[in-house]
Amino acid sequence: MSGPTLPPFLLPQAVAITFAAGIFIGFYLISVAHANRWLIFTDDGWRFRSRRNIHWYTLATTNILVVLILIGQAVNVNTSIAEADFVEQGHKLGEYTDPFWKSMLKCTVSSVIVLLADTVLMYRLWVTDQRRMRTMWFAIFLWLSGIVTTALQLFLQVKNLHDPNFGPYRWAKVNMNVGPGIVAIPFVASTILLNAYCTGLLIWRIRRALKHDESSSAARQLQILTRILMESGILYLSISVAQFVAYFCPNNFAIHMIGTLHTPVIGIAYNLIIIRVGQTRSDDGSNISDGKLTTFQVSDMTQGTSLGSTNSMVTRETSRFAGDKT
Repeated sequence: MSGPTLPPFLLPQAVAITFAAGIFIGFYLISVAHANRWLIFTDDGWRFRSRRNIHWYTLATTNILVVLILIGQAVNVNTSIAEADFVEQGHKLGEYTDPFWKSMLKCTVSSVIVLLADTVLMYRLWVTDQRRMRTMWFAIFLWLSGIVTTALQLFLQVKNLHDPNFGPYRWAKVNMNVGPGIVAIPFVASTILLNAYCTGLLIWRIRRALKHDESSSAARQLQILTRILMESGILYLSISVAQFVAYFCPNNFAIHMIGTLHTPVIGIAYNLIIIRVGQTRSDDGSNISDGKLTTFQVSDMTQGTSLGSTNSMVTRETSRFAGDKT
């Protein structure tokens, strides 16, 4: 028996999950299109950025996430079709078992998506601290913990294939049906801590800068950036906390639903930062249409904007968001 005995998974629940997944994947694909617009095209229109002014790491990560999320959702759709066919044959949905490879693929893809998104957040923190490592070690430790738990997850799934009662599958008191909860829970906990730590430090640095200057245009941009970070961070943390809690729920519906929505919501939170920073920069009319869209480019100190002559602490902090030219 894999974990505690849970109520059977019902067909109406599977339909609800598929419907919700379709809505969220639609929102995600729209956000991807908008994010690529700000990454590839200039702020003042639909002219392509020059190759040297495109932030290739952010662009590559954004579109790799698309491929991975679509792979995960394709496996979910394939499972839904198989479940419907199984029920049509007169069986109960609760008796359906996914092929072994599907479970491994879904869990692995989901973990890679989370780890990849976390690397971008860590990179943003590193850039804002002038590429110093003093604030990065704890984040790196949490990220490596995620890799270790992913490897343990694969190990347990392979062992479970040969011995359904192996180790935690016999004594664990958490959900072991949708990925081995005994290692999935530490994985989710590590990413919650990592995101809370990195987002909190980023916001703290901005608020510290704002104490020195609250009236300039640079200060206003940083205030907007704070809101963007907080909103996306709350969205990211909310779905991660929900998944953490779902492993302790007394049924499979919660973990199936949250597990299906987890990666699209992470993708939306990731894209919202790119979209809203780009929109804010464009609305401000900053003359940086040929500048590189970096991790947090809210102004460009080299393009002769109104910030160029400002010597405040806010300007120096802003340049750390905008000055990634390598």
